[in-house]
Amino acid sequence: MLKVFSQALDEDIAAGKPPPLKVLDSGCGAGVIGICAAAAIAPLMPVNNNGFLVRCQDRDELARLITAHNASHNAARNGIPPTLLEAHTEPLLAGLPLTERLDAYWDMILTNIPAKAGTPVLEDFVRRSTGLLNPGGRVIMVAVAALADFFRERIAVEAELLQEVRGSGHHVFVYGKAADQQQTAIPVNAGPDFIARYPFYVRAEVTCAIEDIPIHLTTIHGASGFDNPGGAVLAAAKLARRLQFPADGGAPLLVHEPGQGFFPCWLLVFLRGADKPPQTGPVVLSGRNILGLEAARHNVIQNVRQNVIQINGTMASVVPAVDLRLGGTALREAAGGRPYGCIAAFPELLPQSSLPKGIDQLGAIWDAVPPLLAGGGIFLVTFSSSDAERFDRKKPAGFTRLGSVKRNGFRALAYRRTTE
Repeated sequence: MLKVFSQALDEDIAAGKPPPLKVLDSGCGAGVIGICAAAAIAPLMPVNNNGFLVRCQDRDELARLITAHNASHNAARNGIPPTLLEAHTEPLLAGLPLTERLDAYWDMILTNIPAKAGTPVLEDFVRRSTGLLNPGGRVIMVAVAALADFFRERIAVEAELLQEVRGSGHHVFVYGKAADQQQTAIPVNAGPDFIARYPFYVRAEVTCAIEDIPIHLTTIHGASGFDNPGGAVLAAAKLARRLQFPADGGAPLLVHEPGQGFFPCWLLVFLRGADKPPQTGPVVLSGRNILGLEAARHNVIQNVRQNVIQINGTMASVVPAVDLRLGGTALREAAGGRPYGCIAAFPELLPQSSLPKGIDQLGAIWDAVPPLLAGGGIFLVTFSSSDAERFDRKKPAGFTRLGSVKRNGFRALAYRRTTE
């Protein structure tokens, strides 16, 4: 892909065309493509040209953090002004509404398109990307060979194919607006009505019973959890049924890594039971995947409405956060500065072999909880069985273990904070 991009840039220079001013790296991962684009184009721009921008976006907050780090590091090493590159946690083709930003159209969109994004999402990408281009703008896309026929057919319908480079495992497509295409498109921005605005993300409507409590969810492409609650949720729910939750039903509730929303939806219905607090405080959902967070938010809102659950505060707010520690400031702000009465977490641990020696992910979770959890509050956390055993051994003073449940290779643990 970078070879095709470099050739396109050389051809523009030879033809006397201006370099692309607005560049979007859609699905940026670690930011390699966007950083390379900034490094290649920046020297071609006049000094102090404030119009050039590369926007990197990925659904994963960890990818955003890595991209931002790499952009800053490479800017210092290669003389690229750091203001030339932005990193965002957002869906493919997101951006400011065109009505709010005059330069919201793109001269070039670069993407290593995620093959598992879902067919409706991929179809929309081809259609929408051309509608977000400036006149003469181009999309350069690399796709796995198995999807080459699919993209070739979609581009033939929605756009003008300018070039196709075939490799053994991947194809690179360069396309632009069709000659007769006039319509523009709007970006795919996150928000409380995400599913209503972008129904092509919907994968299935699911009704299931967790601990004999029925819930209904809309699952979407690009979010973890698929169409069933899974062992981690089942273990957490089974343990939660045994717990005595804080009497303050108005305290904020945090669910970290909620997947499609199975657990927060179940917990809210469970807490509404006759022998439980009649209401709960603001509901906050945090995690790495912005698509999963939007699915969980949609499902929480729908279940709250359907089950007439009283929420004392914001019904469901979303905080992109790699973990509870890195997201601590934003999580406290989302709760209005109040400590959480309950935190339920399904941490996604990185392989220890991929981390520098001495990094303690489990200990970092314990460090993150006290600033967030109220005295007397409950911390419910679920891991694989082996990680749970190691986590429990690290329990610090100020927490009392309330119980443990194993289910399908997962183990849920519950603790009460006994000190402020």
